[in-house]
Amino acid sequence: MTAAIETQAETTPVAAPKRRKRLTRVGILFAAPFLALLLFLWVVPVVNGFYTSLTDTNMAEGTGGFVGLDNYASLITDPDFHAALGNTALFVVLNVPVLVAVGLLLAMLLNQRLGGRGAIRAAFISPYLLTGAAVAIIWQTALNPLGGNVNQILGAIGMPEQAWLSTPGEAMGAVVLITLWWRVGFPLLVLLAALQDIPAQLYEAAKIDGANLWQRFRHITLPAIAPVLMLVVLLRLIDSFKVFEQVYLVTQGGPAGSTRVVLQMLYESGFRDFQTGYAAAIGWTLALVILVVTAVQLALTRRRAS
Repeated sequence: MTAAIETQAETTPVAAPKRRKRLTRVGILFAAPFLALLLFLWVVPVVNGFYTSLTDTNMAEGTGGFVGLDNYASLITDPDFHAALGNTALFVVLNVPVLVAVGLLLAMLLNQRLGGRGAIRAAFISPYLLTGAAVAIIWQTALNPLGGNVNQILGAIGMPEQAWLSTPGEAMGAVVLITLWWRVGFPLLVLLAALQDIPAQLYEAAKIDGANLWQRFRHITLPAIAPVLMLVVLLRLIDSFKVFEQVYLVTQGGPAGSTRVVLQMLYESGFRDFQTGYAAAIGWTLALVILVVTAVQLALTRRRAS
């Protein structure tokens, strides 16, 4: 009887706010360790990095003072930064459509009833698990102009061999292909999961109505996976702006700076030239570019959805 009275009291209008406050305190208590880690491992470094971008700090000498927006003003007139930003933008424009299109094509292929689907899926997904150093070793060997596997294949089919990594017009294309081989596993997995959620009855009904393959893709597949597809595009867009490992390890930004990207310039400014403040300004400028591009992408996505 007493327990019933207490239970009834907790559900009264007077007890409800107290119960909510108690649950809120418990929730904050459970979230406190994560919030502390977030504060010290993300918020504090981000704020410190932004302050560093407003200084002329030299990491080697341990000196530097507040210079305001001078680093950002220097970036506006720095031809090296313009070239690095242009190379990064070129990589994004080439890489994102190819990566998403190939990932979707492979996902649609593996969504069919094919023999050995598991082995094929593993073959495309396993490179995604490799480190950047491993990818660099594999492709430096494969693209070696003197006896590399790719040139051997070209020679066997009667095509001229190429100096893939030492020709300005071909080096960026080689980096895009390396990235495709390395990163296609992510869009493949995500889009394959989205395709498997589409009811098979929709395709069967469309076939009965006489819809061909393109019509089924346009009117059933594409609308059904559109939200997931936009998410994949957005994630690959952000990831492509942060390209560094495969460029630095395979081409070192060459030849003639044709593949030198923004993060490589940041790395060289901060850890080779020890211009910590300037490197921080490069990082924040790249973050701003990513933020603007992401906002534009989200706005276009919402406009198409409405």
